[in-house]
Amino acid sequence: MFCIPSTKAAITWQSDLGPLWHSLLVFNCHQLPTLAMIMESETLLTLPAELERVIFELAAWQDPKSITTLILVAKRICIWIEPQLYRIVLSTGSTDQLLQMMRSKPPEFLREHVHHLAFSAPISRGDVARILSICTNVHDLAVWTGDTYPDLLSDMRNLPNLRRLSTCLSDLFGGPDQFRLPPIEELPFSHLTHLDVFGDMPAALWPVFRMLPCLTHLSFSDNYTPEMIQMALDTCAALQFLVIVWMDSLEFEALDTSAIADPRFCTIECVLFKDDWKEGALGGLDFWLRADMEHKSRRERPGSS
Repeated sequence: MFCIPSTKAAITWQSDLGPLWHSLLVFNCHQLPTLAMIMESETLLTLPAELERVIFELAAWQDPKSITTLILVAKRICIWIEPQLYRIVLSTGSTDQLLQMMRSKPPEFLREHVHHLAFSAPISRGDVARILSICTNVHDLAVWTGDTYPDLLSDMRNLPNLRRLSTCLSDLFGGPDQFRLPPIEELPFSHLTHLDVFGDMPAALWPVFRMLPCLTHLSFSDNYTPEMIQMALDTCAALQFLVIVWMDSLEFEALDTSAIADPRFCTIECVLFKDDWKEGALGGLDFWLRADMEHKSRRERPGSS
């Protein structure tokens, strides 16, 4: 399954368009896909290539499902907007489509355009290594395959721009039988800002959080351990938020987190975690953004400091 940006992310994208963006304001965005499809008609005036490109790109952002049709309009259109099909890659079910993608495009194309990558289906370790060796521009990685292993750390070193990670750290460091916390120089996390951790979280794992110099956002999925939370809040120098993400609605309602008073801490219900990850990659309202909104709401309440 491939995902591409929605107009929820356009607020950051439009800043790069300059005057051309303002020219587009005369159009109704909801009509852009239709407009794009008839632009080749002889009854329309010829538009400057720059404006034409912006129209098609905005149409793709507005209606991602239209991309597979829009790329058939003209070769130049395909060149402009096809990369959006590959910016976000979320593999679910069989990995055949993911592997087919790897074979369908040259490595240089994938290296440049794949930015968000989530492994969410069983896949061989060899295929994971090969994909990470090619898609080296990935800055948002999720590993939800049920098979996380120490050699994956070496594969992650191919990602110099890695900023966001969702994984089982305990298994990444050897699991309960062979757990080993690597020294800081062996960790490919020097630029990591967002870390989501799930699975076992033994006390031997906890020191890793203070070893990440750029970590500003930390989340624990379905795990409320006050001692671990307080330690992370006290020792992570750059930490802005610590979020407990809970996927079971009934358990979330019964959760008592009164032991943690730090204003950077909050709990978020997130039943459909994969959808939430995709929404965040699209620039939408994911649990990180909801945590930020909760934090701001607290600060605005009367009597808050």
